[in-house]
Amino acid sequence: MMVQTVRLLFIVAVSASAVVIPSPPGPYDVFYHSARMVDNTRVDPFDPQHGHRAVMTSIFVPTHCPVDLEETEYLPAATAAYYSDLFNTYGLPNGSFQSLHAQTCPEPPRERRTHFPVVIFSPALGTTRLFYNAIAQSVASAGYIVVSIDHPYDSEFLEFPDGSVVTAANISDAQVPLVVDTRARDVTFVLDQLSSRAGVAALLPGSRATGLSTRRVAMYGHSLGGAAAAEAMRQDCRIVAGANLDGSMFGPVVQQGIWGPFMLFGHENKTQATDPSWAEIWSNLRGWKLELELAQAQHYSFSDLPLMMKLLGLPVQSMPAVEGMVGTLDGLRALEIVQRTVVAFLDFGLRRRSTDLLQDTLSQYPEVSVVAR
Repeated sequence: MMVQTVRLLFIVAVSASAVVIPSPPGPYDVFYHSARMVDNTRVDPFDPQHGHRAVMTSIFVPTHCPVDLEETEYLPAATAAYYSDLFNTYGLPNGSFQSLHAQTCPEPPRERRTHFPVVIFSPALGTTRLFYNAIAQSVASAGYIVVSIDHPYDSEFLEFPDGSVVTAANISDAQVPLVVDTRARDVTFVLDQLSSRAGVAALLPGSRATGLSTRRVAMYGHSLGGAAAAEAMRQDCRIVAGANLDGSMFGPVVQQGIWGPFMLFGHENKTQATDPSWAEIWSNLRGWKLELELAQAQHYSFSDLPLMMKLLGLPVQSMPAVEGMVGTLDGLRALEIVQRTVVAFLDFGLRRRSTDLLQDTLSQYPEVSVVAR
């Protein structure tokens, strides 16, 4: 009875108190906003009602905030409730996700044009883009405009601003190449929107910006989002550099390949030796390329989940299902390694800075091994 009472008090404490994600490490504050974007030129191939394709996007913009930073909920209410129930079965206390808050600038940048490069992010299959917000915000704080995309019907829970929800379709293995192609087309649509006045107005309400520069952008993705990054590079010449965080490859890009700089970053024991799709595409990556391996990591070490466990004070060793997802690498350390590696790659691949900066970054983390180059 005493144990049950203590556990109940702990759950109530987590539910009632805000757990604030630390400010990102870069020199910039970050403005954050989300918006629904509808592509009236495409029918969604997974929508049973055959409606137009609609994606949710979030933008993270570097800025020097003229006012105090504002605490905002990490997840919107319905999404937090959904994942709280889901992860409760893995051992997380009720209310864990509701307690998480981020710190962002409440005012958009006022400049009409911005010199910051644009970076697109695509999440894992079945995983909300919001589970990567801390990483995206950290990348943005280094001087990149990061735009993350939720792809309906392959995200297990997608909440739109009007409160409507789209859940995952029953996607078969045979349909995965179609998912990757659909995601790549989503990216092209979002890039088109970012270069238009209407698209920027949706993502940056109150801003005077008339469009973002999308002639040279980069993309990174986790899991299937990494496969989508490669395929989007193949389809859209505006994407000049890409990174795949722990995702197997699918689609025509595996055989046809790409020319721009591309990085593969896998968890422990995920390499060309264990993933045939990585071995197959390697010779077709015809530009600069790099393969890395992260020790003590599992698939979701490349998301915010390790950080969440750390901030919530939940030891993953006591939750085998969660440990199998995130590994044993410390959550703050995982965030730092992923963020700094992605930024160093972007500095080279998009800003054309020396690879010495990337090598210097990697040398600071014994957990990261260079597998091939």
